[in-house]
Amino acid sequence: MRKSILLLIVFFLSVNLYSSNNPQIDSLYKRLINVEDSLKAEVLNELSWELRNSEPEKSIDYGLEAIKFAEKYKDYEELVKAHSFIGVAYRILGNYSESTDYYYKGLELAKRHGETEQEGYAYINIGNLHIYQGYYYNAIDNLNKAREIAEKLDHKRMLGYIHLNIGRAQMLRDENMEALENFKKALEYRFEIDQVSGQAVCYKYIGDIHFELGENNTALKNYTKSLEVVDKDSDKDLYANIHTMISQVYLNIGNYKLSKENAEKSMKIASDIGAKLIIRDNFKILSDIELKTNDYKKASQYLNCLINYNDTLFSQQLSEKIFNLEYQIEKQKKQTEIDILNKDKRIQELVLKRARTYNTGLLVILVLVTVLFVYVLISLKHRRTQNELLKKQKEELDNINKTKDKMFLIVGHDLRGPIGNLKSLIEMLLEDEEIIENQNLLETFNIFMKSVQSVSDLLENLLLWAKSQRGEIVFTPENISINTILNRNLQLFRTIADHKVIKLSVKIDDNYDVFGDKNMLMTVVRNILSNAIKYTPRSGSIDVEVQRDSQFYKVSIKDSGVGFDNDTAAKIFDTASFYTTNGTNNESGSGLGLLLSKEFVEKNGGKIWAESVPEKGATFYFTIPISKI
Repeated sequence: MRKSILLLIVFFLSVNLYSSNNPQIDSLYKRLINVEDSLKAEVLNELSWELRNSEPEKSIDYGLEAIKFAEKYKDYEELVKAHSFIGVAYRILGNYSESTDYYYKGLELAKRHGETEQEGYAYINIGNLHIYQGYYYNAIDNLNKAREIAEKLDHKRMLGYIHLNIGRAQMLRDENMEALENFKKALEYRFEIDQVSGQAVCYKYIGDIHFELGENNTALKNYTKSLEVVDKDSDKDLYANIHTMISQVYLNIGNYKLSKENAEKSMKIASDIGAKLIIRDNFKILSDIELKTNDYKKASQYLNCLINYNDTLFSQQLSEKIFNLEYQIEKQKKQTEIDILNKDKRIQELVLKRARTYNTGLLVILVLVTVLFVYVLISLKHRRTQNELLKKQKEELDNINKTKDKMFLIVGHDLRGPIGNLKSLIEMLLEDEEIIENQNLLETFNIFMKSVQSVSDLLENLLLWAKSQRGEIVFTPENISINTILNRNLQLFRTIADHKVIKLSVKIDDNYDVFGDKNMLMTVVRNILSNAIKYTPRSGSIDVEVQRDSQFYKVSIKDSGVGFDNDTAAKIFDTASFYTTNGTNNESGSGLGLLLSKEFVEKNGGKIWAESVPEKGATFYFTIPISKI
């Protein structure tokens, strides 16, 4: 009773100290004070939902409070809703791991307590999250499960959400006509139930489809309809997005004044709510407008802002994916460790119990000899059971490690295609005469190329490392010329070296045939050369030389870079960690490259090491067996 009174005092103070400028939210705060405890979960959930876009952290707090009241009064419908709303708030914050946990826990609770409607919404939320993560086929699978429930319940509101999200997934898969049909169905349902805010979303997505199809006037009509019905106070993200798309349409049809007005209006709204993706899109539009109107100075300023946002967003998205994977792996690993500790504790308890029994048996050995013998047999049986359980846990841990490596491969493969396409696009743009003649644009795209190349190298090393950990790299040695491997890699890095005005020189007096795996040696040379360029300042030099050393050829790659001390030399080949620092042009790395090189060189029967003095450059050496022929 005392706790309930304290809660009411806190709620009362929050209402009087906080003004939302939203009559609906203010009304909910007042209801929260007066409503009895058994109904508080419902009001808290309504607050959580209303605040999900404007104040997601506060939305989570109210959702957690709703869970407490719903559990206390066994209100399972509100309990499932609270988990769903918390998941939505975490998804808006970009914390997909926590969002996934709350969505699936809500789905489990809905099934357990027979909350069919909330089960349907749980599937919608999971499908929507998969869309944000780029897993479109999984998204549609979950949305189809939700559709079966919605059709059985004849739930038009739910069907509107389902068709809208299926349309989003199809649009992102470039299935524009199918997506358009689903957006129109969603709009029909929302007219039937008079859901005005939902109509605004539908009009916006229909406009997006027509925009993609090049139908600018039709797109503009739909964006205008969306603008007429959108709730400008509670859905600022959508409001800003509509203005961005209207700006893009006006840019396409050559009305630069209206295009700029809409972009600047969208920029102001997006800045207020911290919508980085919308801000980035507006920078792109504003730079295009200034280019079209020949104001190259402003265009360059907007492009610089755009580059900064792109770098930030790309790093954030990459870190997010890796964090989500690491979070799930770590979570499974910790659970396994807890299970193993529990098993160990049970074994220790059994051992202690047996010891006590032995001590008691010594005192009454003549009377309890038979009982003691039976107990020993039971104890041994228990130990065998525990050993079998431990063996099973070990197998599960091995499977988890394999799953981790597989996840790394999936991340690498998912990102390899888009990055490859981006590299090709930048290369095409760098060959364009208009860009070549414009020094600012040329430098900008060169910076783009450097960033994309860095990420591409990281992905290649990540994939190779994951395959190596899974034992999927087959060692196929053959007689090959080390000259060919060195020349191909030098040709590959010539452009990057030229960009930093680094002189590449090769001292090869003869043809050197070695016995080794061609792909592994290509990776070794590529990573060492990449490292040398990374840590060599402008106007430096890199020298490559091959010498005979007994039954091996010794390859040396010497740079005039920043060098390193003995402590760093010990860390860079330490397989227990990934050690890296930024390059002379602030290039980033992962530390994987040299570890892969060490593994591949040793697998080929050679050795790898480095010699360096700080500020006087570094030399990396590796040896490969001489060809047997």
